[in-house]
Amino acid sequence: MKTTPANTKKLIVFLWKFLRLQRWKFFFIFFLSLTWSVDATVWPYLLRLVIDTFTQFDADRAAVWPALKWLLISGACLLVFVEAAYRARDFISARAFPQMEADIRMAMFDHIQHHSPRYFNEHFAGSLSNKVSDMTTQATLLLQNLTMFIPAVATSILSIIFFYEVNPLFAMILGGWIVLHLGICFAFTKKCAHYSNIHGEARSSLAGKIVDSLTNNFTVNLFFRFRFEKRQIATYQKDEQHKNYLARRYVAWMFLCLSILFLGGAFSINGFMITRWMQGSLTTGEIIQIFNTTWNVIMVLWFTGEIIPQFFQSLGIAGQALSVMEDPQDLLDTPRAVPLAVGKGEIIFENVSFHYGEKQLFQNKAVHIQAGENVGLVGYSGAGKSTFVNLILRFYPLEKGRILIDGQDIACVTLESLRQQVALIPQDPVLFHRSLLDNIRYGRTEASKEEVIAVAKLAHCDEFIRRCPEGYDSLVGERGTKLSGGERQRIAIARAMLTTAPILILDEATSALDSVTERFIQDGLEKLMENRTTLVIAHRLSTLAKMDRILVFDQGKIVEQGSHLELLAKEGHYQRMWQMQAGGFLPS
Repeated sequence: MKTTPANTKKLIVFLWKFLRLQRWKFFFIFFLSLTWSVDATVWPYLLRLVIDTFTQFDADRAAVWPALKWLLISGACLLVFVEAAYRARDFISARAFPQMEADIRMAMFDHIQHHSPRYFNEHFAGSLSNKVSDMTTQATLLLQNLTMFIPAVATSILSIIFFYEVNPLFAMILGGWIVLHLGICFAFTKKCAHYSNIHGEARSSLAGKIVDSLTNNFTVNLFFRFRFEKRQIATYQKDEQHKNYLARRYVAWMFLCLSILFLGGAFSINGFMITRWMQGSLTTGEIIQIFNTTWNVIMVLWFTGEIIPQFFQSLGIAGQALSVMEDPQDLLDTPRAVPLAVGKGEIIFENVSFHYGEKQLFQNKAVHIQAGENVGLVGYSGAGKSTFVNLILRFYPLEKGRILIDGQDIACVTLESLRQQVALIPQDPVLFHRSLLDNIRYGRTEASKEEVIAVAKLAHCDEFIRRCPEGYDSLVGERGTKLSGGERQRIAIARAMLTTAPILILDEATSALDSVTERFIQDGLEKLMENRTTLVIAHRLSTLAKMDRILVFDQGKIVEQGSHLELLAKEGHYQRMWQMQAGGFLPS
């Protein structure tokens, strides 16, 4: 994402939403940061007055105290004020910045997680996570750099005023040097920001590739592809390293130019100052003031030279991270969305059209599933079975037509109420890296432990859970990797059993189970299906023998429907699939 004025404006608008939540804290942070300007310019002025006072009373040193007393008191007050202001700013910052980071992180997380499954299929989870992290850290760096840049500008202005009071020519020399310094900084900034943006994208891609490889570590181990993965990552690492070098190279060139300017400015001001003192045009106190102020300004502007590239680098990285907030959420509730109320569980497809990518799956599809009906969905892979149930869950938006549940268009109801009324047991369940208890309770978060154990017994999870070292409190590993496929499937079944949803969808729910365990669980599933509208996707056609009706899919069309025996009697598509089965499974 290239940094442009429009992108910068969007970023400012985005950050302001969080700054205004703590507007007074940040006002005082910036206000107290100006203490640096006071410290850098007023101290040398006071020191000048002190030196000139000492010089004035050099012949009668005992008489110096009345004149010196108020200067020392002023200096002590300035010292206390400066330290108090710095410490107050630190404590306010310690409260404000973590809160801002938390607010930004939660806002981005909430936005990203409301995308459809299609979005997550097209984006690396590691890259998305990296952009959330980038935004929180770079937003803080942007504001911290501003708390240095603003005092630097104030210091420059105050220094020119103080120098003008001594000699206008000093003010002109200092002003010209400051303009040249900032000019060099901004001249290099555009290139620095450009290459920082490129580096930020490369870094996000590299992070995504690393997470992808680590997530699939089992496959890497299985094929012993460690060197292959290292070479793959090394390619992206080399690209990131080169773009990081380009970004840093321009910063190095900028500081080389600033060093040359620094030497020229320092020699010019100090040489002119010594000449004027030798001519008697400057007092010793003024010499001390100019010398100290000059070095303070040099120090402040040198820091500014460092933070300007960092500022624009942070601006670029944050702008690139903001791109995830600009990705439109493809599944949102309409402004007038109402909760879905399911009394019976009737499902109707009215002239539904949908395509995935360039593949047309459904064209004016019309299906009527009666309330409480148990319906099986069969067909070869890619025939449209999973898409059919995903549309009921509103994972994807329709191109045309409507899906009605008990006469209510699901596009006009809230997603939360829809997902509460439809329970899905997926073919490949993925678990959280949390306890077994938490994973089952995810079906109904307020359920008691006793209720969790009850459904675990129905799903035949209780036996293996009891054998785990910490029982129901045992962690399952990332994506449930500590459990076998069959154990994960049983956890998913128990989780669905815990819901009270009147519509149930089983997507190859028993495919990972052995035949003995499946037979035990089948009893629990039959109890779960009682008085519920149930859709069952299965390749093992024997599991659908008791269904009220079976829909046979082929290339997005329902080519046959009826009971198991009726479809066999038709001697059509279903019968051919039945005869082709090997060991009870439908071939690809």
